[in-house]
Amino acid sequence: MVTVCCVLWGDKFSEDYVRNLKAGVERNTTVRHKFVCLSDRHIDGVDTKFLKPGLTGWWNKLQLFDGDIYGRMVYLDLDTLIVGNIDWLLNYTGGFMGIEDLGHVNEHQPHLKDKLQSGVMAWDSESMDWVYKEFFFKRVIVTKEFRGDGEYLNETITNRTLLQQVFPDELKSYKYEVYPDNIEDVSIICFHGRPSIIQSMSESITTPVRTYEPQEWVKDYWHQ
Repeated sequence: MVTVCCVLWGDKFSEDYVRNLKAGVERNTTVRHKFVCLSDRHIDGVDTKFLKPGLTGWWNKLQLFDGDIYGRMVYLDLDTLIVGNIDWLLNYTGGFMGIEDLGHVNEHQPHLKDKLQSGVMAWDSESMDWVYKEFFFKRVIVTKEFRGDGEYLNETITNRTLLQQVFPDELKSYKYEVYPDNIEDVSIICFHGRPSIIQSMSESITTPVRTYEPQEWVKDYWHQ
């Protein structure tokens, strides 16, 4: 059985992000699975696995590879909105798969093409536990030399599949590809940076890319 995971620490995201993501997965798959959140606290209504102490920030995500959860795994960032059937993702049985850096579709960031990003991942835990072991052994150096887990995984996992190159229509960036409402044929929308999911429903947000006005349709998918 596949395990769908997310990670919550600190106060950037509320527990509602976890529960809404769990509900979104359950509404949009027929595949038997369990949903687990790695966290620094217990989350009501969610199977919670406590994070090991000693790591901070996004480096906690590396604990996904510690081998404590067996079998097929799918990881989703908390700022992920499920808007369509994701059986294709939970049924994926190939080698490690992550997403191509979402910024690569921005004409001003072509250097991000083919770069791995860790917002959505799928892998077999038994074949990837070396990632955590290698990281933990040299964690002091790694956390100083790399700006985050995504940059480190991009350099470390060289044998990988990039999701958008295999499933080109299933996953889109909200700010680069979906806004305002281009959700036809899409099943996963990634809210990376600003606007966040909550901001997209309630605030006018101006970024160097454009101004994003609130979109009511997001509320149809972000709930328990």
